[in-house]
Amino acid sequence: MSSTALTLPLPVRPMPLFFRLDVRSQRLVALTDVMQTPLYWLDEPRSPWPAQLPKSLREPIESQLASGQGGQLTIRALGQVWRVSLSPEQGHFWLICLQIGRPHTPPDLSLLLPRLGQLASRAEYGAMLQALWEGSQADRLILWHFDSHDLLTPIYQLGVKGPLFPIKADSRYLRTLRSRGSLSFSECAHQPMLAQHHYLASHGVAARLDAALREGDRLLGMLSLEYLDPMPLGEELLQLARFCSQQLGQWQPPTSEPAAQNDTEEASSDTHPLALHVGLEYCRALLQWCRQQLPLRAGWVGEYQRRGEELWLIPRYVELEGQPHSSLPQRLEPGPAHDIYQSGQALYLDNLATRYPKAHQLLAFGTPAYIGVPLLLPDGTPLGQLTLLPLDTLDDPLPLLDRLSELAPRLAIEMQRLSLEEALRLAEVAFDTHDAMVVCDANGQILKANRAFTRTTGYPPEQVVGQHIRLLRPPYYGDDLASRITKAIEQQRFWEGEEQCLNHEGRFFPVRLQVSGVFDAAGRLTHYVSSFHDLTEEREAQQHIERLAYYDDLTGLLNRRSMLTRLQQRIQEPNRQWGALLYIDLDNFKSVNDSLGHQRGDELLLAVVERLRELPQENLLLARSSGDEFQLLFTDLGQGQVAAKILAEHFAREVIRLFRQPFNVGHDKLHCSASLGVALFSPEQRDHLVVMQQADTAAHMAKRNGHGQYAFFNHHMAEQEKSRLAISNQLRDALRRGEFQLHYQPQFRVDNGVLTGIEALIRWQRADGSMVAPGEFIPVAEESGLIEDIGYWVLKSACAQFSHWLSRGVAIPHLSVNVSARQFHNPAFLQQVEYVLRDTGLSPSRLMLEITESVVLEHREESIERMRRLRSLGVLISIDDFGTGYSSLAYLRDLPANEVKLDRSFILTLVHSEQDRALVRAVVELAKVFHFTVIAEGVEEPDQLAILADIGCQHFQGYLRCRPLPVRALEAFLADCPTAG
Repeated sequence: MSSTALTLPLPVRPMPLFFRLDVRSQRLVALTDVMQTPLYWLDEPRSPWPAQLPKSLREPIESQLASGQGGQLTIRALGQVWRVSLSPEQGHFWLICLQIGRPHTPPDLSLLLPRLGQLASRAEYGAMLQALWEGSQADRLILWHFDSHDLLTPIYQLGVKGPLFPIKADSRYLRTLRSRGSLSFSECAHQPMLAQHHYLASHGVAARLDAALREGDRLLGMLSLEYLDPMPLGEELLQLARFCSQQLGQWQPPTSEPAAQNDTEEASSDTHPLALHVGLEYCRALLQWCRQQLPLRAGWVGEYQRRGEELWLIPRYVELEGQPHSSLPQRLEPGPAHDIYQSGQALYLDNLATRYPKAHQLLAFGTPAYIGVPLLLPDGTPLGQLTLLPLDTLDDPLPLLDRLSELAPRLAIEMQRLSLEEALRLAEVAFDTHDAMVVCDANGQILKANRAFTRTTGYPPEQVVGQHIRLLRPPYYGDDLASRITKAIEQQRFWEGEEQCLNHEGRFFPVRLQVSGVFDAAGRLTHYVSSFHDLTEEREAQQHIERLAYYDDLTGLLNRRSMLTRLQQRIQEPNRQWGALLYIDLDNFKSVNDSLGHQRGDELLLAVVERLRELPQENLLLARSSGDEFQLLFTDLGQGQVAAKILAEHFAREVIRLFRQPFNVGHDKLHCSASLGVALFSPEQRDHLVVMQQADTAAHMAKRNGHGQYAFFNHHMAEQEKSRLAISNQLRDALRRGEFQLHYQPQFRVDNGVLTGIEALIRWQRADGSMVAPGEFIPVAEESGLIEDIGYWVLKSACAQFSHWLSRGVAIPHLSVNVSARQFHNPAFLQQVEYVLRDTGLSPSRLMLEITESVVLEHREESIERMRRLRSLGVLISIDDFGTGYSSLAYLRDLPANEVKLDRSFILTLVHSEQDRALVRAVVELAKVFHFTVIAEGVEEPDQLAILADIGCQHFQGYLRCRPLPVRALEAFLADCPTAG
């Protein structure tokens, strides 16, 4: 596959549309094909512009014009993305470039592969690439040709246009592309393998996909898709790009296939190869063709440019003796070029010295003849001219003049393309950024600066234009930086590094400096475009980040990492004494945070810190290790363990005392207790991590013993924690292995013993047959979060079994299932209940969910609302362990419950405690008022049941009548058990 072969059949995508605006007359003139001008853009050629545009387009363009500064706008309007680049020219004219794209919505790639396959099977490769570009929503599609010198040359592009140059590819990049076949990148400008692709940063390419074009094992080139916005490049898109690249790599077009013809272009075979070239390559190819027609001393293509009142001819491409040559701009003085400009007609002279004796520059070439052909815009405006200096005179110059005149319109288009792309390139590169940008000429003189430059340096643009760029460099830095930049630009056309600059006030500030070279069509350096990104805030942020690595941002205390370091340092000190590490865990901080908000939570933490600072600070180190956990390190507690423990216990009691008084948070007084774990460490202890773990373990034990407690670490705790960890690890596999099973405990009426329901209770039997008591694994499941998965399994399994019984005619009034706190507050819990009922076919009125009183009290309003939503489904609700929380009777009337279950602690003392009998009686009487059913659990003695009957309690469950039974045992029990109707 050659570059020529690729370009022949591919459809030429419409170029960016160029316009020139006269802001005085508000007239917009199309410089490219007016037939491609989109709807809304230029509906009324004679009407003022941009006044004729829809408001969504007009306002941002008017604002940019009013600023007087060039720039690039991205406007999402009228269902499309309009990219408008504006660049002021001399006088009252503006150069405007328009490109229209599509809104970036997630592309649907499912139907694209069959479409690409159809086009490839018909060898419609241009349409195939067009379909890939449009379907992938890429901003640009590029085909690259790869040669034996590892040079990637862009030969074709669709979409957003921008200056592209041959690239010396990175060896790692080529090696990876060859092995994988395709690559995808995000944050392209920062990818090491794309370091040679300097245009990615200036073009704003955020994401990119490359697919290799191969012929066998030989790499021919690659296909690239580029995105200006961050874009996830999935495997489906990679497959599409690889498919297209494979089709192109296998394709060898017939040599007889004609090239695409321009309307004004030649049909004769001698100029046919010119159709393959654009831009500067077209100029070179045209002069090469001219040399084939006649021997030439020199030839050039020039463009007119007005500088004030003078007209100049700017050489765009010059050849001398068949080789490219540089030439200076020339003022258009009386001579053949001036006559061609005036007449607009081609000119041949074989008496140059006689006709123009003062044309000294032309006569210096020593040629006897002169050929000049005018280059005109479609409206007849002079653009430039083609000049040839033959070594011999021509007997009949008319055929050649006619042929050159036929080629002139195409040459004018290519000349216009070069000049407009150069102007657009400057406008886009210099102003499409939030960073400070400066455009300098090849000598370092500042030509233009953007508004961000003023914000960064304090220099207004008008103050720096015309000055040397060294204005921003400290004088004593010398020219070393300048030489390094110049060398990099010559070799790579780009330089980047971090430097120090001076602002308007003479203050140094760090910048990330990026310098790009801008080259003309002949490859000559014309401008430097420099970007200054102020690193001051980044440096300050870095310092802040470094501080966060060692200190807590909210309280300013040491963080866990720093405490570990300090603890390690103290432990490693020689001849040290005993010490103690106190681990403080706030007991009810989460409820404060959830109910009052994070701001109040932060204020409470700050109040806690102030309270802890009341402790004697000598030999004390305070740290915040996590959200609601603090650590206190005490050293120099003496040489003996007993004395050290006495002192440590004193400190622990002092901390507990500090938490007894409420904390003033805003206008509120908040009560917050703390659980403390204490780990003593001897002078022989050398492992700081062990000490930290021991204090943590002791704090957990203290918390399990109740709020506001402290506990010293002992090795029995370690064994308990080890056991709990083992259970936690085993729990993760128990559910997957099916080691859980359900037992069911019947519930009965107190007055007649009739069955009223059953309660599902989980049991765990390990694979080896050993049983794990619920009191051992359920708290561990609660702490680890596994209780949510286990609870859902219980709910689903119990409802399925209950539905099975009902389908077999087993008469059981209702099923009770316990719900944990974490499960109840899970946002998806209601949906889980609905799904289980629907999946099992169980009527909601048959399901009773048991929710502990503490769950309701912890988040009262939220819990009551969730209970109401469950009741709206038809599900019954029971308040479990009733009477163990505070203010139970006061909130009972607000609960949307059907039943309250008396906690077994009241039943155990019912026979011997008059107070408990009075409390149970009050609950039963109150429940009757609110139409609640009351059930007592843990009934084991006949005397207990008799008292419940006397009080008026309706239902009970317990070992007195039946212990929890597995499925088959329960079925046998129910066979002879009367059931409530």
